[in-house]
Amino acid sequence: MNSRENSASAGDEAGLIELLPPSAQELVEVIGLPAVLRLVEAAGGTMIYIPQKPDDTSRLALAMGLTAYHIFIRHYGGAHFAVPTFAAARQKSHLIARAAGTSNEVAAKYGVTERWVRMIRQRLRSTEKDTRQIDMFE
Repeated sequence: MNSRENSASAGDEAGLIELLPPSAQELVEVIGLPAVLRLVEAAGGTMIYIPQKPDDTSRLALAMGLTAYHIFIRHYGGAHFAVPTFAAARQKSHLIARAAGTSNEVAAKYGVTERWVRMIRQRLRSTEKDTRQIDMFE
């Protein structure tokens, strides 16, 4: 990936982070954006108990990924945690569709499958209006 693509994807991520509520922004600083998005998808809008000792087979560990899960436990272990829901998480597909990089790179960055990235990008291409073509009925 070249420096131009790196700055574009960093801008994509920064733009999404700005849309998040402060509690989610703080969580992004602790465990990273991909893990936060996966946590919101798995448990958004619920109150969860964060164990003090990790269970690598737990639903939380599987959803977040083990590295993020262990960091999360170190910061919040032994407490209840309100997992946010936010419209910005729904914008994930919009960000993925426009993110710089190959499908494989974007999938790894956002914690989704390469196939899902291709499907989202294809859906965007099929719904976007071609600006090179004039509208006959406008």
